[in-house]
Amino acid sequence: MSMKINLGAWNSIFAVPSSVVDEGLKFSDGVKLKVLLYLLRHSGEDVNESDISKATGVNETDIPEAVEYWVMKGIFCQNNGAFEPAQAEQQTTEQPAVKQVESNNNAALIEKEEPTVPHMFVRPQRPDYVYVAQQLAVDEEFKMLVNEAQTALGKPLSNSDASSLLLLKNTCGLPVEVIIMLIQYCISIGKSNIRAIETIGLRWSDAGVFSIEEAENKIKQAHRASQSFTIVASAFGLKNTGSPTKKQVEYADLWVNEWKFSPEMLREAYERCVDSKGSCDFRYINGILKRWNSSGIYNVDDLNKFDSRPDKYKNKGGNRNNANTSYNINDLQRLDTIDSI
Repeated sequence: MSMKINLGAWNSIFAVPSSVVDEGLKFSDGVKLKVLLYLLRHSGEDVNESDISKATGVNETDIPEAVEYWVMKGIFCQNNGAFEPAQAEQQTTEQPAVKQVESNNNAALIEKEEPTVPHMFVRPQRPDYVYVAQQLAVDEEFKMLVNEAQTALGKPLSNSDASSLLLLKNTCGLPVEVIIMLIQYCISIGKSNIRAIETIGLRWSDAGVFSIEEAENKIKQAHRASQSFTIVASAFGLKNTGSPTKKQVEYADLWVNEWKFSPEMLREAYERCVDSKGSCDFRYINGILKRWNSSGIYNVDDLNKFDSRPDKYKNKGGNRNNANTSYNINDLQRLDTIDSI
């Protein structure tokens, strides 16, 4: 995917819009910030995932999601394939998009597509210093939680850290024993900082994880999904992937644990994606695997039989002479529907 950002007057300086900090910073991570800073620094230039990856160390497969995040936050908008600063009126008066769909007789049909708004949980306000101090004086359970957290993390907690724990306990309603399990889980996956603990705790609360049994199940699911990504990364031949995105882990869990695809079939889908698009695109691969799953294709023999069917390309817009081009990019991306776990 070639990307070019036209920042107008911003081209003469390296500026970061205030809205990045005001609106996008609290939900972003290092990957998203690296991609944004590189794009702002190289405004007006044609850049692609390979350029960004070489300069920032971010894996190429993570870059489209990072760009999509800043579009979603209203920092940029996409216009004729290029990115430019989003205007306030574009964000408030956006109309349903109109797209063209080709029918079998190549006549253009027009249909309206309602804009979709990605779901993001709203982070509650953490308690202030005075309230935290008051609770430490009167709430023995909270005091015990802070002491347990300090022991597990091997350092004294700041007032801000204690505020995060109080947020999870009082505002989000997580029992103390669940929060302690959460802290131990975060330490086990190398995220032994309060911000990560708070973020995951908010997700647990949003998912209704309010008991030890539910927390244990959540941790098992997370470990299962992480192991699934390892299988996928190995099948794809991905090295130095760093920390996978939440979406990539969800895809891996779906492909390996729900659809039960073998590494061999994962590799086949990966190769077809790269042959068609020139890069590894998890959304595109998901479209391929979703079609195979719905067609009952789970091994190479099934796939070879499917590829050799004379009616395979009927009404698919495919090419009999090239099996790798039998997948229409738009069709596969429309197949890419995955619920968050």
